[in-house]
Amino acid sequence: MRTIRLTESADYDPDRVVAIGLLAGEHSNVRMIRLSPGQTLPPHTHATSDLFLYAVEGHGELDTADGVATFEAGMLAQYAGHEELRVANRSTTGLTLLAFLAPAFPPEQSPSAP
Repeated sequence: MRTIRLTESADYDPDRVVAIGLLAGEHSNVRMIRLSPGQTLPPHTHATSDLFLYAVEGHGELDTADGVATFEAGMLAQYAGHEELRVANRSTTGLTLLAFLAPAFPPEQSPSAP
């Protein structure tokens, strides 16, 4: 068993999106994403990994096939691996997200053969 405190993890960086691994298991992992005001997460997918995205603090926008959706603290979103994730922080405060992925993403790289 392992515990962590988000407040002791990476802080916001106004020059770049912060995306760090927090915990990893055999079949899943959790990443923290921090978007400073005005930042946008580059659009991407997660291959065969399901994504559950939880907004811990702040509020932002999810750009979806159905249009832009508000995404704020306390909300949870689910994405299939093939669905493109597009998140923007258009507010004046930071946006912290937890991304729960199963199977783990990115997949661990196997060692290269000599």
